[in-house]
Formats: sequence, C-alpha cells, structure tokens
Amino acid sequence: MTRIFNINGQIVPEDAPAISASSRAYRYGDGFFESMKLSNGVILHADKHMARIHKSAMLLKMHLPDDFHENIIQQRVNQSVEGTGISNARVRCTVLREAQGLYTPIDSEILMVIEIVKTDSPFYDFNQTGLILGSYAEMTKNANFISTVKSTSALLYVMAGIHAKENGFDECVIFNENGRIAETISSNIFTVSGEFINTPALSEYCVDGVMRRVVIQLAQAYGYTVLEQPISEITLQTADEIFLTSATRGIRWVGDFKGKNYSNHVSRVLAEKLNPTPTLF
Repeated sequence: MTRIFNINGQIVPEDAPAISASSRAYRYGDGFFESMKLSNGVILHADKHMARIHKSAMLLKMHLPDDFHENIIQQRVNQSVEGTGISNARVRCTVLREAQGLYTPIDSEILMVIEIVKTDSPFYDFNQTGLILGSYAEMTKNANFISTVKSTSALLYVMAGIHAKENGFDECVIFNENGRIAETISSNIFTVSGEFINTPALSEYCVDGVMRRVVIQLAQAYGYTVLEQPISEITLQTADEIFLTSATRGIRWVGDFKGKNYSNHVSRVLAEKLNPTPTLF
C-alpha cells in the first residue's frame, strides 16, 4: 500500500466515494489544504503547519472542532500507517467546509481529509540538475486577504501547470496583478544576488509557505541577509541564483530562466542545513 486516505478519523479505500455531488468542495472549491513531509514517522515543522491551518480556517471563516489540537494530524497519520511499514511520506491535509446552502453556507463545520503517499527517503533531496523555469502571464494572482491561503480553488495553478508542460518547463513563475512575481506553481521563490537573498513579501500575494519561513530563519541564522521585497523578472535575470521552496520537497535550484544559467552555491548550503539529523528521531 503506497497511498492511504483518512477522512474525519476513518481510513477509507482509495477508490471509495467520499464526497457527494452536492458537496461544497465539489461545487465551489470551498476549502484549503496543507502539504507536509513525514520523515521517519514524524511530521516535520508540525507546529508551523498547524498554525497556518488555524490561520487559513480563520480567514475562510471555518469552524475547527474543539478536538482539533496540535497533534491531531500526527495522530491520524500514525493511525493510518500503523502496520503498513510507511515511515516516510508526503502528507496532504485538506480541510473542506461541510455545509448546506448555495454560495452562502448555512454553517461552517469542516471535513478533514488526510492523504498519505509513501516516499522512499526521510530527507529533502536536492536536485542534481537545475530546473528549467518559465513564466506564465496569461492569468495573474489577485490582491485579496486569502491570497496567502492554499485554496482548493486552484485554476490559476492548473493553467500555469498546463503552460509549463506545453513549453517544456519544470516550473513557471506566477505574477501578481501588478506584474511582479508572487511565486511559482508549487513553491515560493528566492533569488541570491551577492550577499543578499531576496523573496517576495507576503504583500506581493504569495502563499505564506511553511518552508518559506523555515528557509528565511535558517538563512538568517547562518549569517545571510534576507530581504522580503518586490521582485520583478529583471531581478531574476540579474540574480546569481534562483531557488524554490516547498514543505514536501525542501529546496530546489533553478538552472535556467529564459536562457540564462544559474549556480547553486548558496541553495546547496541551505539544503544541506535543512535536512533533519538522525539525533532528532
């Protein structure tokens, strides 16, 4: 078994119907999700993931149950993988609003779906070959108070993903409505220019990624100067390095953007520091 689903504490078969045709998740994309890494049986950065889940629920006016404590996701993952031999996995926790009503829900109760996909390594694997980064400008990310939430309404990212596939890119830059860079399809974005590491501020409408925060803190702890500020395509084209961050894949470096080649000196150092040490487990 390499994929497990846990819905509100109940393990269900992968092919079992779990959401009805009248579900708000199906009809309106009314929900959000959080992606995490399970490493040697432990969810990495669990406190930061839980804090973001609570913030996302607050912004979307969803009511989390009283028993939605800090360890609930770890407990349900433990319950789900017991006896399977799975200790390393990609974990996706999706929180959906379970309510009657049309656009306006009658209440704000939630359904929590945890998907566990087995992986081989407890570590974040640093890519040996640099990513080919493209840009997607046909749609932009709008300014609103839920721009930092990983919403299940994800057509912008779907269309950017199709564009990347059609053009042979590994990832694509996504722009905000002001024409500046917000993020990529599945990651936050950083550049390295001399002694400075740059990343779009949250006010640029990027997702408030857990790994983004971890890497900022890590870089500062090792003496790098991190600037959260607006980034344009020119910033990318004049940078020494570009790298991407996500909670499930850690740090990935970009080797090419619009024909320019990039190094990976700083991103490699940070990636080595990012991995958990055996003494933690």
